[in-house]
Amino acid sequence: MTETQRVKKVINWLVFMEYAENERELAEKLGYTKSSFSQIVNGKVPLSERFVQKLASVDKNINEVWIMTGEGNMLNSVEAGTSVVTIPANVWDVIQTQAESLKSKDKQIDELVALLKQQIAEGKKMPAQQGDNATSAVAG
Repeated sequence: MTETQRVKKVINWLVFMEYAENERELAEKLGYTKSSFSQIVNGKVPLSERFVQKLASVDKNINEVWIMTGEGNMLNSVEAGTSVVTIPANVWDVIQTQAESLKSKDKQIDELVALLKQQIAEGKKMPAQQGDNATSAVAG
C-alpha cells in the first residue's frame, strides 16, 4: 500500500467515524483548502510530516508511523468490544454518492416546506373573496 493509499484510507476512516461529513469538511477542519487537500491526497504534492500530524490529530488512535511508512496498523489501538471494518473504496464511493444525494434531497425538502409555509402565511393574510361565488357558513 502506498503513502497515498494509506492517507486515503485514514480519510475514509475519519469520514466513516463522522469526524467530518466528507473530504471537503475534513480539509476545512484541518485548515486546508479543498484544492490543496486534494493535491496532497492524490499525491500531486509530497506528503509532509506536518500534514500527517494534523491528520492523525483528528483521532488519537491513528498511527502516524503507519501513514508514513506502512509499519504497524492504521490504528494504535481498538477499543474493547469494537471491530474494524474495511470498506472497499468502490463501495465507499457509492455510499458517499448516496449520502450526498440524500443531503441534496433533504435540502430540497426543506426549501419546499419553507415555500409552503410562506404560501400558507400569505393565504391567511388574503381578504375573503367577495362576489357571487363566495359563501359563508353563517350567511349561507
